Amino acid sequence: MALTDEEKLQNLANEAINDAKKVSGEIQEKTKHEFEEKVDDGEKKLLADVYNYIQNEIDKIRKQKSLEISQVNIKTQHEYFKYGDAIPERVFENVRQRIKNFIESKDYETYLLESCKNVIEKSGTELDIFYMPKDEKVIDNIRNRIQPAGNINFKKDENINIGGLKFFSRNKNILINDAFDEKIERAKELLSSLIGPKFTAI
Repeated sequence: MALTDEEKLQNLANEAINDAKKVSGEIQEKTKHEFEEKVDDGEKKLLADVYNYIQNEIDKIRKQKSLEISQVNIKTQHEYFKYGDAIPERVFENVRQRIKNFIESKDYETYLLESCKNVIEKSGTELDIFYMPKDEKVIDNIRNRIQPAGNINFKKDENINIGGLKFFSRNKNILINDAFDEKIERAKELLSSLIGPKFTAI
């Protein structure tokens, strides 16, 4: 049976609608797919930007803290070395006070006399004995106790500030430095050599 014009128009309209639906569906699917891709790319880019920002901030903090730590280390080392340098002075301030107390005691004269006897026994009596100017009275007593004993000369020495004696053996051409000034300096060097490595090893 032949289709009427109206039926033909209806079929044509149905085909057009179906084609339109098909094309529309394809467009929607394509648009949805593109949208999802763009959202996915956007999320990835956003995450990458966030990660880069966090890394940059971490690096900044790390550098800042590293600088602060370095400055603290330098300051600490400076204080540490200052403390290390101050130790010998503190120790020898106490030593000087003890020596001062010793010099003011009667034992000091005995010490100097025994020192003279010891050097005379080992080096002979061709001696120049140098003493601290403040020890004039003590030296007078010692001079009287060892004279006459060869050719011994007692001489003031302005370089002896703490105490003790220096001996110069004229026949052997030897200087024996038994002054406390020299002994303290040697002890300081020894103490510094022992302490130094402890403070430079940090």
